[in-house]
Amino acid sequence: MSETHEHDHDHEHGTEEGFGLALGFRIFEVDGELYMAEAEISSYVDDPNALGATLVFHALSALDPTSPPDEDDEDLGWRIDIDDELTRDETGPAREQFQAILRQLAGLGEVELRQYLEAARQEQDDDE
Repeated sequence: MSETHEHDHDHEHGTEEGFGLALGFRIFEVDGELYMAEAEISSYVDDPNALGATLVFHALSALDPTSPPDEDDEDLGWRIDIDDELTRDETGPAREQFQAILRQLAGLGEVELRQYLEAARQEQDDDE
């Protein structure tokens, strides 16, 4: 598993520079709790022609679809960069890199997602 502190490239999260795309791609269950796996695909700060991906896991079990979102309690989820595990030509066209990343995300099974979620949680616990 990749870990964000060993990551070779920085992604700018929450800044005005650059652009990216966040897309939810899987809902799965762990120990009776539902999670949505989201992928943030963006260019690197140090190489804007190369795309990378971060998995973000959001807990869904506490959501109430009839209540307005609480702006003060934004769920940032558990994050883990997976760039080192992606196969793509970082020097190729962005569209081809994007398609390669999407194909690999589509191929992730529930077992892998559970492993990534656990690694992201552990990393967050280590940072606190």
